[in-house]
Amino acid sequence: MTEVVHALCKQAGDIPDISVMPWARAYQTAVTTKNTLIYSIVHTEARRPYFHWIGEVKTDPIYLWGLARRFPAQSDSLMLLKNHRVAVLRGSNVAQYLAKRQFSHLKPLSYEDQLLRMLEKDRLDLVIGTEQTIWQRANKAGIDFNTLAKVVELTELNTNLSIAFNIASDPKLVARYRDAFSTISSNGKLAGIQQKWFDYIQVAKQ
Repeated sequence: MTEVVHALCKQAGDIPDISVMPWARAYQTAVTTKNTLIYSIVHTEARRPYFHWIGEVKTDPIYLWGLARRFPAQSDSLMLLKNHRVAVLRGSNVAQYLAKRQFSHLKPLSYEDQLLRMLEKDRLDLVIGTEQTIWQRANKAGIDFNTLAKVVELTELNTNLSIAFNIASDPKLVARYRDAFSTISSNGKLAGIQQKWFDYIQVAKQ
């Protein structure tokens, strides 16, 4: 998504100034500061009034993951897992989704860097992510990806990731970025970025 944003800004004629923040602070900053772009964000009904939505990028299915030795078979029911300890990003739509389904042991975190290590040390039961995301985290942490297993697919959360501007942003800025996103979508630039990362992950996993 960062590479998509760089391509988007280049098409729009700007140089991006990107700040990495915990999700809750990033979201609050984007809601309250005009001309601020946020990515990646899921476009939900609750968030709709707070942003100008620039475009969406297709993503892979999202799952709950656990250690393969503890979860040898994929579950057919999300609700059977509601008493497990699940790591969630503080203030995320996933956290809200699981809380509404009475998951009683959610572990809100600001950063995701140590999730798989916490899983290994039995400080968590389940983590959340796409296959590519979990593979990248495992590779970065020096953990064998094959020791991890998909436990259940979060089908209701399988949605595209969006890029959005604060609702008070300059209309001309918003229009310029919507045009830029339309251009990189139609000229193959967006598809090329997606395919590059898909190929990279598939080769690296072999």
